[in-house]
Amino acid sequence: MGIFLLAFAVFLDFAQDFILPVLLGIFIAITFRPAIRMLARHSVPEWLTATGFISAVIMAVLAFAYLIVGPIASFAQNAPAYAQTFSAKLRDLQGSLSSMLNFAEKIQEMAKSGGSVAAQEVVIRDGPPLAYLGQITGYSMSVVATIVLTLVIAAFLMASGDLFYAKLVRVLPTLHDKKTALRIVYDVEREVSDYLLIVTGINAVLGLAVAASFYALGMPTPLLWGALAFVLNFVPYIGAVAGIGVAAFMAVVTFDSMSYAALAPLSYAVINGIENQFVSPYLLGRRLQLNSVAILFALTFWTWIWGIAGTMVAVPILVTIKVFCDHLDSLSGIGEFLSEKYPEDPPSQPDTAPVAAAAGQK
Repeated sequence: MGIFLLAFAVFLDFAQDFILPVLLGIFIAITFRPAIRMLARHSVPEWLTATGFISAVIMAVLAFAYLIVGPIASFAQNAPAYAQTFSAKLRDLQGSLSSMLNFAEKIQEMAKSGGSVAAQEVVIRDGPPLAYLGQITGYSMSVVATIVLTLVIAAFLMASGDLFYAKLVRVLPTLHDKKTALRIVYDVEREVSDYLLIVTGINAVLGLAVAASFYALGMPTPLLWGALAFVLNFVPYIGAVAGIGVAAFMAVVTFDSMSYAALAPLSYAVINGIENQFVSPYLLGRRLQLNSVAILFALTFWTWIWGIAGTMVAVPILVTIKVFCDHLDSLSGIGEFLSEKYPEDPPSQPDTAPVAAAAGQK
């Protein structure tokens, strides 16, 4: 089993260019599948509905790309200047903190040397400029090819209707297996579709809130920040931390006052905290019954395998695995570990100490 898991990880890494668009296409098709089935009951052709949904997705991707390409190019061009400004401000801040922290030590040194101590100069070497930022755009053609292939696969899967479900029922040998397979397929479809649609809506509102707050604070390109918050919030826990860190960096570079610069990451953290503690639990309810440790392990594994794309699909893959484990007795143990529910307390055992003592005396 250990050799198989290692070989499977190597295979996922090697076949990324094939598996990733197929997996993304399946998730997109699953997301819109309930709506396509509902419209099919009203005599709307499935190929027409699939074409409409794919066209909407393409328009959304093009609008998103148009929104972020310009600001990202500007950021990449000005990255060395941003790095120098950030280092200079950190130098000033660290110089002030060093003076405050070493005040008592300097007084002791002055007392020992008779009051003549040369001033210590705090030197902070500038870190390397963000020269590697340009590499982010070096994979543009690969990203475009993956997106196009993903949309094509999703379109064909949605237009095929319930063909694969019928094939699945036909090839399974027993009636019990057919029912189990259909329950698993429909539960995966429902759970993944509900999760992706609800999370996308939540992230869109969160992005608008971040953009509005940054616009009020005077941060540059607030729409880019809204788009960044929208994308990063698909990654649980880590996305929020990354967004707050990047916002803090740009706020320090943009504003002269460090106290005013703290307002940008603080507002980001407050908006994300409200979404995480109140909005998402209320809208998602018990749909996503996964514990945080399992989510973090999944994020770490799929990020290691597929990078940024892996972080985007980690939770949907985990939801799919959880549904399979809940329906198969042989995998129920894995499903229990993935669940966020605490196990029920075992029934209390009667106190056998008096009985044992009596037996010992007898």
